[in-house]
Amino acid sequence: MVTHILKLIKAQFRSNSWVLAELLVVFVVLWFMADYFLMQGIQMNRPIGFKLDNVYQAVVSIRPAESPSFIRYEEGSEEPLHNFERIIERIERHPDVEVVGVSYYSLPYTHSNMGDGIRRDSTHLDVRSMLVSPGYLQVFGIRSATGESSEELGKKLPDMLNMTDMAISAGIAEELFGRTDVIGAELYGYGDSIPRHVVAVTEQLRNDEYDLIHQNTLFTRLDLPLFQRKMGESDFTRIQVTFRTRPGISSPDYGQQFLKEMKRQLTAGNYWVSDVVSYRDIRADFLANSKETNNRKLFSALGVFFLVNVFLAVIGTFWFRVNRRRSELGLRMAVGSTRSGIQTLMIGEGLVLLTLAALPALLVCANLIWMDLLSATVMPAGTLRFLVVSLITWATLALTIILATWYPSRKASHLEPAEALHYE
Repeated sequence: MVTHILKLIKAQFRSNSWVLAELLVVFVVLWFMADYFLMQGIQMNRPIGFKLDNVYQAVVSIRPAESPSFIRYEEGSEEPLHNFERIIERIERHPDVEVVGVSYYSLPYTHSNMGDGIRRDSTHLDVRSMLVSPGYLQVFGIRSATGESSEELGKKLPDMLNMTDMAISAGIAEELFGRTDVIGAELYGYGDSIPRHVVAVTEQLRNDEYDLIHQNTLFTRLDLPLFQRKMGESDFTRIQVTFRTRPGISSPDYGQQFLKEMKRQLTAGNYWVSDVVSYRDIRADFLANSKETNNRKLFSALGVFFLVNVFLAVIGTFWFRVNRRRSELGLRMAVGSTRSGIQTLMIGEGLVLLTLAALPALLVCANLIWMDLLSATVMPAGTLRFLVVSLITWATLALTIILATWYPSRKASHLEPAEALHYE
């Protein structure tokens, strides 16, 4: 069958050359589109490291200083710290709440974060620094690199000394040591002469789905009394309070129900909880307002537009080819070809044309990969990626050709031979 189809293509080479040229250009363009969308899909579906189910953020606000009800404390008073702790304790005591975590510029799905640097010997690494409480790891379900639960990992934080002990993400351990079993290892901050000790290694973490690489994260314990001594009363509103509810408790409007129920209890001194927001909603808002989302929507719209045009162009080309050859098909039926044989011949001829066009097209794509024109951030531009994208591209065009050829060839095969020969 294939040999016969190749002879037919050779006999009609002049008309088929335009089809081959069209398929070659379409294949190259579609290959790059398939690569883009495949990399986007892989990137968006990689684990973030933060579990957001049943997680809420309680937004703590402070009364304006000019408010009549504003309470003025003596300088150095610890009452603001105690008021802030009272709010946290009241949230913890709620029967629906499983665990509460506090942090400082350390939440996912935000552009607000703190940078830091660490070094081992002569190797320096920029990292994201997170000041967190032990409960933070449990709220977001962050596990250790060895698979320990967030509860077991959280138990290691209370023993951490301020700024001298730390937990690091697996990405840091891999880059600096080449492995993740580095408990007890020593690292130095930029310009530090006193070493920091690694007490735990967490799984890989990313800020959001668009974070192209696993984020290197360094955890140190948030000490509220120390924070009180260094910061003012208003600075406590920068501390982020998050909590996880027990399974089966959450509902779409649970945050507002919780706030309404606890409104009076969530006021202490000058502090009050102004909002309780589901972290799923925070994630959705962050992604919706991200410029990467807008870029992706634009590329997706252009991609769909191109695919529709390709689909129509290929359908039009092969529909015309089949209709133009009605007399030939009638002659074949007159000498004994079956209707299914006619359909198989037309579809097979289209697939062979596609395969012939794909060979030089793949050489073009491979040459562009060799020239490093593809991003290797999500996945190395190697043989596996090349084969997967090539298969997706060929299958997409093959399906298009089958759909474009099936109906007109079926219609032509149902003509009576005498009627089909009238087209001669």
